[in-house]
Amino acid sequence: MPDQEAKETRQSPQPARTAQAAAPGDRSPDRRAQPEPAAPPPAPELVSLSIDGQEISVAKGTLIVEAARRLGIEIPVFCYHHKLDPVGACRLCLCEISPGPPKPQTACTTPVAPGMKVQTNTQLAVSARADILEYELVNHPLDCPVCDKGGECPLQDYTFRHGYPTSRIDAPRLHFQKPIPLSPRIALDRERCVLCYRCTRYYDEIAWEQELTTDQRGAHAFITSQFGEPLQSVFSGNIIDLCPVGALTSRVWRFESRPWDMNHTFSVCSRCSVGCNVTLWERRNQLVRLTSHENDAIDDGWICDRGRFEYTEVNAPERLRQPQLGGQPATWEAALQAVAEGLKGRRLGISLRRDVTNEELYLLSRLLAGPLKEARVAMEGRTYLPPPQGETLRIEELDTCKAIVVLGADTEKETPIVNLRLKKAVKKLGAKLLLINAADLDLDRWPDSVHIRPGEAGLAAAARQLIGHELLQSGPVGIVHGQGPDETASADLVAAAQELAGSCGAKVMPLYQATNERGALVTGVVGRPDDLVGCDAVLCFGPPAVPLPASARFVVAWDTVLRPAHGRPDVILPALSFAETQGSYTSLEGRVQFLRPPLQVRQPLRESWDLLCDLGVRLGLAECSRYAGIFQIQRAAAAAFPALAALADPPAPEAPARPVLLGASRP
Repeated sequence: MPDQEAKETRQSPQPARTAQAAAPGDRSPDRRAQPEPAAPPPAPELVSLSIDGQEISVAKGTLIVEAARRLGIEIPVFCYHHKLDPVGACRLCLCEISPGPPKPQTACTTPVAPGMKVQTNTQLAVSARADILEYELVNHPLDCPVCDKGGECPLQDYTFRHGYPTSRIDAPRLHFQKPIPLSPRIALDRERCVLCYRCTRYYDEIAWEQELTTDQRGAHAFITSQFGEPLQSVFSGNIIDLCPVGALTSRVWRFESRPWDMNHTFSVCSRCSVGCNVTLWERRNQLVRLTSHENDAIDDGWICDRGRFEYTEVNAPERLRQPQLGGQPATWEAALQAVAEGLKGRRLGISLRRDVTNEELYLLSRLLAGPLKEARVAMEGRTYLPPPQGETLRIEELDTCKAIVVLGADTEKETPIVNLRLKKAVKKLGAKLLLINAADLDLDRWPDSVHIRPGEAGLAAAARQLIGHELLQSGPVGIVHGQGPDETASADLVAAAQELAGSCGAKVMPLYQATNERGALVTGVVGRPDDLVGCDAVLCFGPPAVPLPASARFVVAWDTVLRPAHGRPDVILPALSFAETQGSYTSLEGRVQFLRPPLQVRQPLRESWDLLCDLGVRLGLAECSRYAGIFQIQRAAAAAFPALAALADPPAPEAPARPVLLGASRP
C-alpha cells in the first residue's frame, strides 16, 4: 500500500493511484506494468493552395498567414503571434479567399484548405488593410522621434508599406497619463497601445499568471495591471518583445539608443543552466540591451527577467580595469607573480563563478591535476546533484511527452524557461502533469495536475510510490527532478528517479542550476568537497560561492567588480564579463553552445584563458605554454572529454544574414 504520509492535494479526472493492495513481489522489474511503446508520428497530411498565384503545399491546419510567409509574401499582423493562439483581434491581415464569401477575411485565423485561392493584392484586400491602419492611427500619438520602438516598429513599417500615403485625421486625439510604471523594469505608454492583446494573452497562455488585464471598453479601453499592482512575474519582460508598437518598453533601456546605432550579436544567456539563446546589443562598446533569440529546441523564444535585465554590471563605473597588489595599482607581471607565490605551499581553496566557461574549466582541470592537486573547489549556485547517468531528457523532448513528473523542483525559480516548456507541454500539447513537492508550486494552477506532498519519508520514497501509476502507462514519459536538502538526500532522490524511469521507460532531466554546472561536472573540476573550510589561501573567481573562511591568510579576488564578500583581498585581478568572454557553456541537457562576445577586450584587460595559461606556466605546468589561442584549448578539451566534442568545431564568427520581407504596395 502507498505510504499514508504521502498526500495528494490535486487530482486528475481519473483516480490518482493504481497502487492497490499487492504482494511485495509486484515491484520486481519483470512484473511492473510497462508503458505502451510510442508510435512513430504520422506523416503530415499536405494541403495544396495558391497565394497570389503561387502554388504551395503545407501541412493540414496551417494558417494562411504562415503559408504566405513560406512564399515570402508579407501579410501584416498585430495580434497574431506564432507562439500564441490566433484570435483575429486587429483585423489587419485581411485578404480575399475563394471559394468563400466576397468579403475580406482574416488570414491569421483561417486554416488552409484544398484548392483554396488567396489573394492579398486585390483592391478590396489592400483597401481593407489600409482602412484598419487608419483606424489604428486615430488616437496613436506622433511619438516616433522619441519612441524606443522607432526603427523596429511594425506599425511604422506597415503604415509605409500598407497604409494611405496621407492622413485624414485632424481631430483631437485621446490622451492617457504616460508612462505608467508597470514594474521597476517595464513602462506602459497607453496612448501607443493598439489593443492587440498579445501581452494579456501571453500571461494567460504561456506564463499562467493573471497580472495584466483590459479596463474600460471601446475607444476608451486600455491595458492595466490587475488591481494596479506591479508586475511580479519572472517572465514579465517577454511582453516587451511581444508588443508590436512602443506601448511596452524596458525602463532599463529606455531612451538609451536606437536600433540603427547598435550592433547585435547572437549569444547564450549566462544567468542559469538552461542555455537560452539571446541577442546582445552593443553601442560604443557598451552592452545596452539584451533580448531573446528564438531557438525552438531550447527556449521557444522566451527568456526570463534575470537574463533580460541583469546585465547592467557590464557597464558599471566601478568595473575593475587594472590589477591591484596590496590595494595599489600594479602590472600584470607583478600581480600574477604574487598570485603564484601566494598559492604555493598553502592549503588552497578555489571559488568559481556560475558562468565559468568550458575552456576555463579545462585549464582549471589541468591545474587541479598538477600543481593545485590538493585544492578544494566551490562553485557559485551549484546543486548537490551528481554527474548525469547516461543520456538525459532533452528540453525539446518535453513536447513529445504524454506524462511528465516534476520531482522535488521549483522550476519557476530554479530553471524558469524549463517551467514554460512544462506549461506548454501540459496546456498546448496535452501531457499529464504529476508534481512531487512539499511546497505549493506555480504549476498547481493547472486544474488537472496531480500534486503529491511527501511525508516524513521524503521525496525519494514518494517517487518510488509512483511506480505503476496509471498516468505513467502511456509513453513517452519525462521525469524532471531537482535536488534534496543535502548531498545524501540528493543521491537518494536521483536513485529514486532512475528507478521510476526504469519502471516506465522514461528519460530523466536533472535540473542543474549553475550556468555551466554540467560542464564543471564533465571536466571533474567540481565533485570534490565543495566548501573552503580550513583553506589558508583562496582564489576567488567571480562572486564568492561560499563565505570566505576565517583561516584564509591570502586572498585573490578575480572579478569584474570588487564585492563586499571579497573582504580586503591581497591581490585583485580584473575579469571579463560574459559580454566580453570567448568560450562556451554546457547546458543542463548537455548541449554545448558557443558565446559570441559583442564587446571588445580593451587593454589592460586580458582574456581569462590567457591568465590561466600564464598562471599555469608560473606554477610549473609546462603544457600551458603551448596554447596560443582559445581554438587550441577548445580542441584539447574536445579530445580530453567526449562530452565536449562539439568544441572541436566552433561556429563561424558571423551569423548568416536574414532576408527582409516586403509587403504589398499602398492602395
